[in-house]
Amino acid sequence: MKPFLKKISIPIFASFLALPVYADTIKVGFPVPLTGEYAPYAEIQGAKCMAEIINNKGGVNGKKFELLVQDTGTDTQTAISLTEKFLDQGVVAIGTIPFSDTMIPVAQIAAGYGVTILQAQSTQVEMHTGIVDNFISNVSPDPFTAAAAAEYALSEGVKNVVLLTSDDGGSWSAKTPLWFGEVIENGGGKVLSKMNFSIPTSDWSPQIAEMKKLTSSPDAVYISSIMPDVGVLVRQMKAAGIDAWVFGSDGLDDPSLDSVADSDKSILDKVAFGTLAPSQPGSAMQEFQAECKALGMPVDGMFPALGADVIMALAYAVEKTGGTDPVAIREALRSADSIPVRTVESVSFKNNKSHAERTVPVIGFKNGVRVLLSNAIPSFVPNWK
Repeated sequence: MKPFLKKISIPIFASFLALPVYADTIKVGFPVPLTGEYAPYAEIQGAKCMAEIINNKGGVNGKKFELLVQDTGTDTQTAISLTEKFLDQGVVAIGTIPFSDTMIPVAQIAAGYGVTILQAQSTQVEMHTGIVDNFISNVSPDPFTAAAAAEYALSEGVKNVVLLTSDDGGSWSAKTPLWFGEVIENGGGKVLSKMNFSIPTSDWSPQIAEMKKLTSSPDAVYISSIMPDVGVLVRQMKAAGIDAWVFGSDGLDDPSLDSVADSDKSILDKVAFGTLAPSQPGSAMQEFQAECKALGMPVDGMFPALGADVIMALAYAVEKTGGTDPVAIREALRSADSIPVRTVESVSFKNNKSHAERTVPVIGFKNGVRVLLSNAIPSFVPNWK
């Protein structure tokens, strides 16, 4: 996902940097947003907990994880500076601000060291267009989450949809709704209207007025945005008498969405979102969160929990290669048929190289409680490359 974009300058001297000497620990660098608007999307809580679990069992081939963590806030230049620092300390992989305007220059710098940007939660398509070759995302790109949501919508009889788009979040907020609409139309449905909005938004009355003027009532509205904006949209649509589904992407996988149902358990009954890993009660993710809480290391929400997958994938590659050479680790990740992780049963990068092949869950609500509506690899994904 991608709330905001910023212009930056890209260093071009990475290939001339001296290569570090790798130590006996498995060093992983996390120049990540621990504060600021991007903080909810940082993977560090889950990464720390999984590293602790593995280290407590003796590590990998006798090597223990050492996580190098510093706060970037929302600043790309800080992420670049910290990346250079961590690379000189011999990290085997980097995770950073999960948006392309940061990940691209960080990956370009890391390439000079042979190091991979192994991102826990990045869904942006920009990272899979060949700009860099040392990028791997633990999750599926936005077209997959859009397709999964659309296929579930069609199964519920949705035909007529309204798409809410915004340029403020890059392809995540601008194109993900269009991919949803493409799958709906492929299944025999119709896009009634495309309406623009801004991030953040606290008043949806202009868009709601447009919906009420349509000749056909929408069965569903699709939006790829953030909380609390989407919660406000759900409330205002209901108050206006629009009884339509609200579908969305991973931005809705925020614990604060659940609180929208505190005063009315039914208000989320027609809200659903395609996301990155199952997060309903009884899911592997919630079991992991309970295990971390027992260790005194709370993991709050899906995005932090996805850090566990990154650590497990690196543990797999270190065990397979017998060492900590970052290039060998990347090759091991990309050649594996199946890599066991924590938030889903397994992932594979063999076919796609830059992103995981994994099931895409659609989460909904029943009486205010999350339920898993579907969990499969979509049968039709729009052409996005």
